[in-house]
Amino acid sequence: MHHEEIHNTFTNQYSNGLLEGSNNKIKAIKRASFGYKSFFRFRTQVLYVFKIKTKKP
Repeated sequence: MHHEEIHNTFTNQYSNGLLEGSNNKIKAIKRASFGYKSFFRFRTQVLYVFKIKTKKP
């Protein structure tokens, strides 16, 4: 079946765990912020949670 893929998971040290965690965190923010009228506020909340600094527009 998927013998080569399973073998690769044990031989390589790559993982998508960080990406999955980020996606889960963004989904949780979306659920908690249901009803935001402004995408800018939602984006700001996501950037704040991930502590990402951006340039001012």
